[in-house]
Amino acid sequence: MSKANNWVVMIRGNHDDPAYFQEERVHHERFRCVPDYSVIQACGHNILCVGGAISIDRDYRKKHDSRHSRSGVASYWTDEMPVYDKEKLDSISQELKIDTVITHTAPSFCELISKDGLTEWATLDPDIPSDCAKERETMDRIHNYLKSAGHPVSHWYYGHFHQSWNSEIDGILFSMLDIMEFKEIR
Repeated sequence: MSKANNWVVMIRGNHDDPAYFQEERVHHERFRCVPDYSVIQACGHNILCVGGAISIDRDYRKKHDSRHSRSGVASYWTDEMPVYDKEKLDSISQELKIDTVITHTAPSFCELISKDGLTEWATLDPDIPSDCAKERETMDRIHNYLKSAGHPVSHWYYGHFHQSWNSEIDGILFSMLDIMEFKEIR
C-alpha cells in the first residue's frame, strides 16, 4: 500500500456503530475510519464523505441485540440514519470546493429506485418505507446544497444496495458499488 501510495478510507454503513467512526477508532498508516462530513484531499480531489443508512432488517437486529445484551456486541444503532448538517456544509464551503462525494446511500433519483425489497420487511417494521424515504431525502438535500453552493461535483460513489450501476445525471457520474467492487479515484 505504501509503495503504491494507496489508502483505504472507510465511512460508516448502516450496520456500523456511528461512534466508531466519530471517534476514528481505526487510524493506521494506510487505513482510516472517518467521521461524517470529513473532507479528504487526495489525487487533486476534494472528497466529501457522509455515511449512514437505514437497516431494513432492524427489527431482527433489535431482537438479536436484546437476546444477546450481555455479550455487549450490538448490531443495530438508533442513530444509523444519515444526517443533513448544513452547518458543516457551510463550513466546508468556506474552505473548499467539493468535486467528489462518497456516501453509503444515494439521492432518491439514483438506483436502487424500486421499493419491492421493502415490502416483506415493512410487515415486521411499518416505519421502514418512510424511514428509507427520509434517508434518500437527506441525500437529496446534500446534493441540492452542493449544487446550489457551486461545488463542481463530478463523481458520487455509494454502496448500500449491493448492486452495481453507473449513470451520468445532470453532469455527475453516479456509481453504485456492489459488495467487493472498487473504484479508483484518479
